[in-house]
Amino acid sequence: MKFLFMKKKLYVFIWLAMLLYPALDTFAWQGMAMPRLHVDGRYFKDGQGNVVNLHGFAQTYSPWFNERGTKWNNYDVNGCLTYNQGLIDKIMAAGWKMNFVRLHMDPYWSNTPGIPTTGENDISAFSMDRFKTYLQSVFIPMAKYAISKGLYVIMRPPGVCPGTITVGDAYNQYLLKVWSWVSADPYIKNHPNIMFELANEPVTITNADGSAAGFKELNQFFQSVTDTIRKNCNNIVLVPGLGWQGNFTGFADYPIKGENIGYAVHCYPGWMNSGSEDTPNVTYQPFKDGWDRQIKPVSDFAPVVVTEMDWAPQVYNASWGKGITGTAGGVGFGANFNKIADESGNVSYLIFTTPELLAQYEDKAADGTTFLTDPEACPRAAYRWYQEYATRDYPHPEFAYQSMADQGNGTYKNPIIKADFPDPDVVRVGDTYYMVTTTMHHFPGCTLLKSKDLVNWEYCANPLAKMSSNPI
Repeated sequence: MKFLFMKKKLYVFIWLAMLLYPALDTFAWQGMAMPRLHVDGRYFKDGQGNVVNLHGFAQTYSPWFNERGTKWNNYDVNGCLTYNQGLIDKIMAAGWKMNFVRLHMDPYWSNTPGIPTTGENDISAFSMDRFKTYLQSVFIPMAKYAISKGLYVIMRPPGVCPGTITVGDAYNQYLLKVWSWVSADPYIKNHPNIMFELANEPVTITNADGSAAGFKELNQFFQSVTDTIRKNCNNIVLVPGLGWQGNFTGFADYPIKGENIGYAVHCYPGWMNSGSEDTPNVTYQPFKDGWDRQIKPVSDFAPVVVTEMDWAPQVYNASWGKGITGTAGGVGFGANFNKIADESGNVSYLIFTTPELLAQYEDKAADGTTFLTDPEACPRAAYRWYQEYATRDYPHPEFAYQSMADQGNGTYKNPIIKADFPDPDVVRVGDTYYMVTTTMHHFPGCTLLKSKDLVNWEYCANPLAKMSSNPI
């Protein structure tokens, strides 16, 4: 009888808590913590088992990409930091609910001055000594500043992939060298808020003799980079696909092995059969079919971060992608992309709009016919979606106190409880025990813990979905 009474009391406690939960959730973004994330199956999760999806923007640290050389130049470290850190402040002041930034370690800094190149995919001017210098003076200070503002950081290596890559080629060796150094850095390695995007936009892969290769070889190419990183640290690694990061089909058969592995996707209007300005009447289903064919093979088993994506009517000349927001389920790119991300449940993404434009956004401005006021351009739509995402799938703070009784050697200790646990109620459901505490974390007066052995307790994510109505 006492057990049934405890069960009834438990469910009443949950019911009361859930009534209050939505009101509290709207305040969750203020002072939001940045716990270490990890990959659990197809999701990013925090230390308490909550699913996390991130939403953000990108920064590139070179004069040309910082308003076309009008803000700083001539390897001015202080000018670069002042400008780009100031943009982060302005973006936050504009009310954007961002929680990650893609940080490009731009080759402007690591290329030897005076040596001509054919573009960002040309590594002939790369200097490891310069890279080491500016990693410390530019890229790590920017990472530290972003983290101090509540942004997870995804670091991207200098430049882009050449049109063709080959296992063991010069570019493969270049990535091994760069990531071996970055992943061993005392600040970066195992930093809970820093991830690595292994390369930018591989296009095709061939064998050493020039014959066509595929995902088996792409696996070998990026497995070598991943293994090099893993010798130093366990930061989350994001692996690119082929076709400018729009094709991941073969990773279903040749996934990258190891822990904390996700995949970095790029997606623009017209890709994956989506709508664009050239194909204005394309609706949701062809886009979804293309996504399922090219991206779902990895999102079925690992988290995905879309590290490049934007859209706007071409008349604004302010975005890489040319298309419209449209309507979810109808025509257009943006709303259908967001619908696909929601349906997948494990897609984080950014908009690739340049930061100085994001900093100028004003949501109170009336809808209009400018890039920042037109609902058919990505800033207005994304700003409002980000507001919604800030109330769900966000990282929850770690418990201040964690109690472990198992000493790992067959003996147990009496745990020191530094929390408010007066007369906790315990109920068994299947092979799991659930405890109601009165700590205030997720909702007032009710935190649910779970345990298999009544000794070691952990936070229970989504408890109502896991608890049966017929406990043993």
